[in-house]
Amino acid sequence: GGTKREHQTDPLLVSTLRFSSKPNSETPTQILLSLSLSLSPAMSEAVDEQISAGKQAKHKHWWTRNRKWMIMACVPHVVRGDRPRGFDCGIKLKIPPRATRLAVHRSIAPRRKTIDDHPYFVASTDHHGRLLLCASQGPEPEPPVLDAFYRGPLGVHHGFPMAYFICDTRTRRCTRLPDRRLPILHPGNVCLVGTASGGFIVTDLHPTPGDQQAILFMYNSASGVWKDRVVNYPPRDRPWGGNGVVVHQMMIWWVDLSYGLLADLAFDQLRRVVPGIHHDLRFIPLPDGCELPPGTADLDKCRCVGLRRDDLRYVQIHKRDGDPAVSMWTLDQLAGTWSFDCEASFKAIWNDEGYRATKLPPEVPTVALIHPEHPGEVAYFFLHSRVFGVDLRACSVLECEFFAMLNPPMRYHSSRFVRAWRLPVSNSASNNQKKGTYAPSERGIRAS
Repeated sequence: GGTKREHQTDPLLVSTLRFSSKPNSETPTQILLSLSLSLSPAMSEAVDEQISAGKQAKHKHWWTRNRKWMIMACVPHVVRGDRPRGFDCGIKLKIPPRATRLAVHRSIAPRRKTIDDHPYFVASTDHHGRLLLCASQGPEPEPPVLDAFYRGPLGVHHGFPMAYFICDTRTRRCTRLPDRRLPILHPGNVCLVGTASGGFIVTDLHPTPGDQQAILFMYNSASGVWKDRVVNYPPRDRPWGGNGVVVHQMMIWWVDLSYGLLADLAFDQLRRVVPGIHHDLRFIPLPDGCELPPGTADLDKCRCVGLRRDDLRYVQIHKRDGDPAVSMWTLDQLAGTWSFDCEASFKAIWNDEGYRATKLPPEVPTVALIHPEHPGEVAYFFLHSRVFGVDLRACSVLECEFFAMLNPPMRYHSSRFVRAWRLPVSNSASNNQKKGTYAPSERGIRAS
């Protein structure tokens, strides 16, 4: 009986194993075992007990009583081969801070991956297990390509249209949203939000440089159509960086890491869009001294904006008297002003006993994300395929793990390619929470 259970694998992730660009990163036995554990309730309970006993204390700020957070790699794994019936997507969970990955079939994302054209999981605050994916369409290249990044000219999209897909990790189906009257401008300007009724809303800001107005597109699952309205655009002649979106407490915050934030002050009105009605966006500049020229390269390697519980925070790597340092600010969302939290020199971090234990060299890392739950000032960084968390006030390293994000390559790892993702909690998981355990019982969701 036990042997048979070890080989009851998910067809989508069998294809993932078969067509992996790095098939030797895990042995077939390890992958088959890790996948089959989530398919058997008894074996899932055994895994839960093991995680609870050995991991829960270490990861208590990632997995709290009411929230389970994962670090999601934004570029999905693309699977070739015949698509099993009912399979469009799947998720392989990893205990944070290791990488949780989304896998989609090549019919969803058929094109080659380059740094300027790749399928991309965008911001999501949907608690029903749905993700929003942006992917270029068009014919699959011949001969068939591996799931890897290809070198190509930066800033060129190759002319293929992009489309949005709702990836439901519970049903493992992907649904393409209908095209709208204007093409997708930048996936960094869109977000997905679940509604209390079980539906969802997709919003996409479409600014036009040189114009004082922008177009806000909205797709409501209840109506099944795109609507749009004209909004003011405070940056006016300045192009928008499109560095992501944060949604919190019925507000949408669009991020430009060179300039500041745009906020929609009436998110609840998106459910009742009236075409042609003007609506004001609120602009909040970055902290004093942080503005940079538009188009400044690689800002996502040294900056990020993210939530810590109810706080909107900004992290930046910079120089202080010639030495590298990292600072954190918290936004007063009503006043629109930033308060300085703390600054940590990398010399102090490198001298920390926890950092020395990682065996990493004393090099300046790239920014990954802000911890979504930790009560302190904690940020995560990438260096040499490792992700490590730092208490910035104490200049101490809290944890360090290998981060298995094959795409994009290591030299591109930054806050652009990871998201803190809140795991949807099923009824059975809620029951197990009372016992201090977590059960990955939803089909298409796996934990290891």
